[in-house]
Amino acid sequence: MTTEQLNYNDMSVKPSGMVDHLSDAQWAKVAPLLTQHMHFAPGEVISRRGDLLDHSLLLLDGLIARSVPSGQRARNTFVALQFPGEFVDLHAFPLKRLDHDVVSLTDTRVAIVAHEPLRELLNGDVEFARKLWLMTLVDASIHRHWVMRNSAMRALARVANFLSEFDARMSIAYGTERQSLPFSLRQTDIADATGLTSVHVSRTLRELREHGCCTVAGGELLIHDRKGLHKVGMFEAAYLYAPQSEMAP
Repeated sequence: MTTEQLNYNDMSVKPSGMVDHLSDAQWAKVAPLLTQHMHFAPGEVISRRGDLLDHSLLLLDGLIARSVPSGQRARNTFVALQFPGEFVDLHAFPLKRLDHDVVSLTDTRVAIVAHEPLRELLNGDVEFARKLWLMTLVDASIHRHWVMRNSAMRALARVANFLSEFDARMSIAYGTERQSLPFSLRQTDIADATGLTSVHVSRTLRELREHGCCTVAGGELLIHDRKGLHKVGMFEAAYLYAPQSEMAP
């Protein structure tokens, strides 16, 4: 995903994505706090677990992983992915130190919000605080789904479910559903997100292509049969709590 595809240079305009849980009036309050932007290269560690953090990040372009080292193994375990229009680490606001690394998977651009002005905004606006809490609860919902998927599903269903989620969350980021999506993840990244080996991932991607569900090739995810992909992956999107599905309090 590039800045040409999702242009967030004008922060006065609320972007698509999970941040759309905020009303226009609430976005107008937080946008002036997002004036500092930073770029990160693929594989760059944005913050390491245990670092003392005085800010949080809003992802504007690209993909970010929250990653935990896997004991003595050389590879890490991805415990979450973050998509454009999502706050990456609001957890750092109350916790100050995270228990995982935050890693850029692609060329990424983020906007920084310092915790002190954010605290002042939250103290003066209970409804805004509720909306930020809601977004951290959505992160927790997605994490529970990942635990279920990676412990209870067989390899084919697991990868199909992961790709279905990727498709759904990119649709939220774009504000529209697409048949072709930029897909810069490597097979090793999919393996780290699903708890499989790269060989297993390669085999399941081939099966999904042969089933006519989707193709991952040339930096793209091509959706041939969305319903079929969802059926193989037993995917239901309710746990994502997309902004348009939010119920009034």
